[in-house]
Amino acid sequence: MKNLRILGLLTLLGLIILGAAGCSETPGVTETADIAVDDYDQMDMSKANGGLTATDEAENFDDAYYEDTAYLYADADAEDPMDEVEPALADEVANYEDELVNSDPDDPTRPRITVVRLLWGQLDGLVDDIDDDFNALDWSGMLRVDRGIAVARRVILFERPWDSLVRPRIDRHTVAWFSHTGPHYDGLVIQIIEPPVEPEPDGTLPEPNMLHLVTPQITLDIPMDEVAGLDETYPVDELGNALSFEGFRLTDVDLCPKGFLSGIWVADPQYDEDGTLIANGYFKGRWMTIWGRVKGLLRGRYGVDDMGENVFFGKYVSRNGQFRGLLSGTYGPGPSEGHGFFEGQWINAAETVEGVLGGQYMQIPDRPGGFFAGRWATLCDQDAVDDIQK
Repeated sequence: MKNLRILGLLTLLGLIILGAAGCSETPGVTETADIAVDDYDQMDMSKANGGLTATDEAENFDDAYYEDTAYLYADADAEDPMDEVEPALADEVANYEDELVNSDPDDPTRPRITVVRLLWGQLDGLVDDIDDDFNALDWSGMLRVDRGIAVARRVILFERPWDSLVRPRIDRHTVAWFSHTGPHYDGLVIQIIEPPVEPEPDGTLPEPNMLHLVTPQITLDIPMDEVAGLDETYPVDELGNALSFEGFRLTDVDLCPKGFLSGIWVADPQYDEDGTLIANGYFKGRWMTIWGRVKGLLRGRYGVDDMGENVFFGKYVSRNGQFRGLLSGTYGPGPSEGHGFFEGQWINAAETVEGVLGGQYMQIPDRPGGFFAGRWATLCDQDAVDDIQK
């Protein structure tokens, strides 16, 4: 990814010099001077932005949750020795990445690169519930594509030596792992490179490329054409164990940033002085790059406004509290109890829409925790926006 990062830095430098606004590496940055006095316990779902303001926040929102959960998002880039599988495989990957950056976006012969973020385990577990007394659940498995190269780019919460990637690698198509979870989860960020497809001599194309995911709890077979638009949570038992699957197409990610977000989605009814319900619950979490590195924090509440609509509002800040955007949108139930979706946008201090966000949440009745995972994209990547707003 060295060449992608270099291109991104040069592009960003050019945008700064030209005074460009809108789709930049840090959308929504403002020069706010005051620390916010926003009250996240008494938000009003019927006010604009839930009553939140375009102001900076104290570090970690002055909330112990963020410090207590920092380990969940600690940097852990995966070591994936590709040349152990085939000589010069790492060079081949680098060449495809260069070709993606330097070729015409409309060129049908350019490679296609997709990034997948997987989480598995008790996704809705509370940090306070984590201890050493639990029965580990074995999630050891693999992800495989029929055609192309699968590369592990990041491991999430693997506890060595019990959890690890399988070494040596099986082949270029497969990433395999050993993983065991208790009251929380593990995960991976995987890059999938699909070289251009050559037609047969008679002009016919090969069968659609498929992604296969296998663990003891779940098996998925997904056409690669659908992976970039996928944002699903698959429950596997009544204990809260589930698999979260999110995909994104890697395009001009440095010019038009995009990525993932996740955290807790907790039922916590709030009432005003008259005893009227003003919010159903809250969410707190991290805003991440497409490679899973923490870019910022988000916090807010969800509930019902005076029109009877299910709405959410929140704020997105940098890791040290600088204002990045105000979040707003809607949410609703999914096909199974305790599961649902959210979809919205964020605006900057000038009230200009910078991008969109959306995903899935879990808040199962009679369970104290909750979880959300989703994706965000700036408006300058229309394909990514369409995938989120589908």
